[in-house]
Order: sequence, then C-alpha cells, then structure tokens
Amino acid sequence: MGLYEFASRSGIGLTSPYSAGINPLFNWAELEPQERAFNWAPLDNAIAAARNADRRVIPRIYTNVAGYGQATPAWVFDAGAASYYSSQFSQNKGMRQPVPDDPVFKAKFGAFLKALGARYNGNPTIAFFQTNAGMGEYGEMVWGYPDQFKPPGWTADRNLSVIKYWLDQWLAAFPTTKLAVMVNFIGWNIAENLMAYAAGKGVWIQQNSPYLRNELLASWKEVASRTKIVMEVEDAGGRTATVALGFDAMIAKVFGYGFPIDHLVLHGNSFRDAATAAKLPGVQARLRQAEP
Repeated sequence: MGLYEFASRSGIGLTSPYSAGINPLFNWAELEPQERAFNWAPLDNAIAAARNADRRVIPRIYTNVAGYGQATPAWVFDAGAASYYSSQFSQNKGMRQPVPDDPVFKAKFGAFLKALGARYNGNPTIAFFQTNAGMGEYGEMVWGYPDQFKPPGWTADRNLSVIKYWLDQWLAAFPTTKLAVMVNFIGWNIAENLMAYAAGKGVWIQQNSPYLRNELLASWKEVASRTKIVMEVEDAGGRTATVALGFDAMIAKVFGYGFPIDHLVLHGNSFRDAATAAKLPGVQARLRQAEP
C-alpha cells in the first residue's frame, strides 16, 4: 500500500516522506521509435531514480492518448495497421489511434510487450505496472466517444474480448510483476465483466477519477475482497491538484464508497503543499494494510 505521485518521472514523489514513489507515463512511440530499435532510457532512468531514492515506480505505457499526442509509433501505421480517430479532439489534431484487434497492430505491439516483459518482469523497483489492456484512450476502456468515433464494427462483445485478450498478453509478459487494469463505466456490462475477469486472474483494479459511477459500486465492492484497488484520484484528470472538490472532500469521497483502497495516486502538489502534505499520514493510515 502507498501514496504515489501521478505522471512523475523524477519529482517530489522521490523525496516526500509521505510518498512510496512515482507514476511515470510513457508513449509506446517514445520507447520504440523504430521497429525493434528500443529506447529504454526514459523508463530505465525513472526506475533508477526511484531505486536510488529508496522508492518504487508504477509505470504506464500508452498506445492511445487521444489528441494529446500519437502514442503509437508512425511506423506501425506505415506497416499497414488500421487506425481511427476516437474523438473530435483527436480528429482535429490528426492524431491516429490504433484499432486494438487489427492483426498488424496485434503483431507489432505484441512483440513490443514481449520485449518489455523480458526486460522488466520481476524488477523489484516496479511496485506494479499499469497495463494499457483497456486499449482505449489513456489505457482505459473507452474506444471512442460518442459512438460514431468508435472503430468500424465496434460491438460490446468485441470491446470486452479485446480487453481480455490484451490483459492475457500482459500477464504472459509479466508472470511475476503485479499488474493493474484501468476501468471505466461504459455500459453493456463491459466493465463489470472485465473487473470480475481481471480479479479472477489476480490483476489489480484501477479507477482514474474520484468520481465513481454508482452503476459499478457493487462490482468494486466485490472485487475489492479478491484483489487490490488503485485509485488515481486528483480532480481534473490529474493535470492539476484538486479543483472542484478540494483535498479534504476528495479524500472523504474516495474512502466513502465503502470498499478498501490499497494505493492512491496523487498530484505532486498534494505532496508539495504544506497544508495537504500534513494530512497525508492520516490518508495513508486509511489504506488497506494487508493483502486482500
């Protein structure tokens, strides 16, 4: 259990006495700019920084970040992988997203994932890996919004089966490193089925917002008895510290859902600000202290 700094590769999460470590985010394109020509330095550097500070890392690697960048390398699309735009934002920015069950994409990202696991599985500085098995924006489950931005031929069954496929690939690549999968409520019982499937395989479940949908509350409570729970809880998507709720209300909200939480991922300002930092020991004490 612990508190981690969101989206940090070398920030205050390495020095705060209240932090267990950092949550570095990477694009696949950064780590494999050319096919089979890997650039592991960014991830290696984050791991080394955490190890040297006696902290740990929870890395995440994106293949889809909407219009904020093209997380999948251009060479994958040049090789014939199908693409789509998952929102008006990504379309306006010209940022292509990979169709997650396209055979070219599956071959290329599958090869990357095997190389990633061969290098990092079992690394003791990695507390757990946040998978991109959801294969939607930011590694979550949403493939497109509204519906006309989903890939051609989208169905709920296809969405769920592809998430399960990629989760199994992550498990094969990381047999000894713990994994988390990020879920969204998107209807059609996709999240509910995926949470049960993941928990059954020992995968941890992650929520990327303090605003949990009531429709999923029963599923969260059920899986919390079988696996660990990760909450990335800063308001405004983690880009700033708490905005609408304020720190105290945010903490009350996430612990008020009625299930135990093992890890909280917080914005760096929550560690930097003296007033909120003083509250972090009390927040940490509310985390589950033992394995579920």
